This record gives sequence, C-alpha cells and structure tokens, in this order.
Amino acid sequence: MPKPLSSSSLPVTERSLFSLAWPVSMTLAVGISQPAMDMWFLARVSDAAAAGVGAMIPVFGALMILLNTMGQAGSSVAGQFLGAKKRRLAKATYAFLQALLIGIGIILGLVMVTLSGPITRAMGLQGEIQVHGAMFLKVLGCGMGARALWTSMINILASQGLTSWNLWGSVVALGTNAILNFTFLRWFQLGTYGVALATVFSWAIVSFVLLVVLSRKIRYHPHWIDLKIGYRKALSPLVRIGLPASVEPISFQMFQVVLGSQIVRLGSLPLTARVYAATLANIPVIFSYGPGFAAQILTAHLVGAGQEDEADRRLKHATRWACLGALVCAVLVALTARWTLEVFTKDLAVIALGVHLLWIDAILQPAKAANIALTFSLRSAGDSKFPAMVGTTLMWTLGLGLAWAFCFGLKWGVVGIWTGMACDEWIRAGINQWRWTSGRWRGKGIRK
Repeated sequence: MPKPLSSSSLPVTERSLFSLAWPVSMTLAVGISQPAMDMWFLARVSDAAAAGVGAMIPVFGALMILLNTMGQAGSSVAGQFLGAKKRRLAKATYAFLQALLIGIGIILGLVMVTLSGPITRAMGLQGEIQVHGAMFLKVLGCGMGARALWTSMINILASQGLTSWNLWGSVVALGTNAILNFTFLRWFQLGTYGVALATVFSWAIVSFVLLVVLSRKIRYHPHWIDLKIGYRKALSPLVRIGLPASVEPISFQMFQVVLGSQIVRLGSLPLTARVYAATLANIPVIFSYGPGFAAQILTAHLVGAGQEDEADRRLKHATRWACLGALVCAVLVALTARWTLEVFTKDLAVIALGVHLLWIDAILQPAKAANIALTFSLRSAGDSKFPAMVGTTLMWTLGLGLAWAFCFGLKWGVVGIWTGMACDEWIRAGINQWRWTSGRWRGKGIRK
C-alpha cells in the first residue's frame, strides 16, 4: 500500500505523544459536543424530551461498544502489521474491518428499530419520557450502517497516525448536526424526531467526507482480494483482541443501564439531574481519552516492531498526563457547574443535585483516565482478556454492590450510585496498573 501523505514525515513510533493525542482529544471534544448540543435542543422541546433521550444514551453506548472495540482491535492489528513493515497485510486488515463493522452496524440498527419500545419500557420509562426515548433510539437505528462506516474509517486513519483528519471529520459532523437541528426544530417543528434525524444525516455526510480522505491521503482502494487476505490473516487476531476487548466496555455500558434504571425509580428530579450532570462529566474525559488513545496507537506499532520497553515508557508518560489533565478539568467543571447547568435548566433543585454529582465525578476522573490508558494499551499489546475479566467481575460485584448499598442502604440516592461508581473505578485502576507493571502483556503481540 502506498505510503500515506501525512503532516509529519516521521514514522508513528517516533511521533510525540502530543502530536498524536491532541487531535484525538479535540475530536472527542467535538464528539461530546454533539450530544451536549442535542441535550440543549431537546431541553428547548421539554425536560421530558431531554430526560427520555438522556436515559437512552447508555443503551446506545452499549450497542456502540462492539463497533468501537472491534474498530480499535482492527486499528491495533493493522498497527502491528505496519510496525512490522507488512503493509500489504495492513491494507487487507482495513478492508476486512470495514466489511465486518458495516455488517455489525446493520444488525445493531435492526435491533434498535425493532426493540426500541421494549428497551425503553424495560428501563422503567413511562409516558411522555418513554415516547421520546423510543423515538430517538428507533431513528438512530436507521443510520447505524453509516455510523459503522464512520467508525471503521476513524480507526484506519488512527492506525496510520493521521488522527488530525478524524478531528476534521468530527467538526464536519458537528457543524452539519447543528445546522440540521436548528432547521428541523425551528422551521419544521419536528421535536425529538428532528434531533435524531439530524444526527443520522450528520453521520452519513461525514462518512462520505472520510471516504474521500482515505482515497486521497493513503490511496486506499480496497478490492475483493483484500477481503480474502484479511479474512485469512486478520480474523484470528481481530477475534482474539476484539471480542475480549468488547466484554468490559459492553459490561460497563450495561452497568450504566442498570444503574440508570435504578435512578428512574428515584423520581424525575434525580433522573434529570443525572442526565445533565453526565453531559458535563464527559468534558474531563477529553483530557484522558486523547493520551490513552495515542498510547494505544504507539503500543501497537512499538510491539509490532519488537520495542516493548519503549512501549512501557510511552504508556507511563501517557498515563501521567491523562490523570493530571482529567483531574484539573473535572475540578474546573465542578467549580463552574452551578452556572453551566443553568444552560440546560432553571430548576434550582436539579442544579444543586447536579453540582453535588459533579464533585463526586472530580474524584472519579483520575482513576477513569488511568483505566482508559491502561486498558487501551493492554488490548493493543494483545493482552485483552485480563482487563475484560477483571473489569466485568468487579463491576457487577463490588461496583454494583456499593452503588446499591450507598443508594438504598444509606439512603444517599443518586449521590450514592455515583459514589459506588467512583470506588469501582479506583479499584480497577489499581489492578490494571499492577497487570501492566507485571509485564505479563509482553510477548502477546501478533507473530506472523
């Protein structure tokens, strides 16, 4: 495959963490601006619309995890091939990854369309809130093929170190979504349906844009023979890395769904406060996801090139910056929450509870940052089973147990649920750090 025309002449292994991380962080910033913007538009419709759609965000996230983790696994496999100077196999991996993700996306879309009603009712939503949540999930299901295509291209570009193009793609998606949200709500009065429709159209448009980028920047033109080679050479490592890697994040999203269903039982005020606070709690993740994802890219290339000591050094550097950035940002979000929450609601009780939740989130964020960096690099090195087993086991035992104990036993309500989540993150971070330090991830890379 022809060498990419990137903004840097350096190979990925010699790129700085910052050069890879800042476009990823900015891409995430733009990405989380989209649901935050949707919440703002939905709040103009009604608090019921915002609460209904917000309650479905963890459900949508759980369904998206399989796409994201398989995409990241494909990026890691291709990155190891590139690190080993096997560019033909990297191209075949890209082609097979795209076909696989589009197939998964179509299946997930069918699930969302056909089961939107039962899913929202199982979450405990009722009345107007349930109607808004089901409508949003159903419309998004119709666009999951485009979302899957976008996901595949994000990871192809990332494996090439071309993370800045993912940023521009996200900017296109955000701008398109904003224009269409305004158009569908102001001119056509489509309400929740219009907000969901704007999201789907933005996915389709950015997918087309990134297809052009792939064609021109790395001259990527897949053929049927690439699918055949990819099936033979990439399927096994994709399954070995991707399936275990999907267990922990899917489990986490389902964990959020279960906790969300418990919050529904507490009443509309805690539910609304949780939705708005969770929207702001995404902001500190910008500063943890960028270094973590950059470390994943570097780990894949370095492990493929046999430079495991350098991979260890780069991950430690990334983890320090991720934790510090997430902590500082989370504290700033909590300090300004009383004013920023007024963007969504004027209800003083909702605002006061939201502020409380965001201070708990400030305690949680450094551990979350460490978990992102460590689990991403463990998977990228081929050691994906350990974080999957540990994360899933602790989440559904200690994490859920503490959340219920604090919420219903100590009568802390939604504050107790968030406290339990914070405890779970810190314990998992300590165990994942032990795993990486032990060096048991060494020697688990692709051997071709």
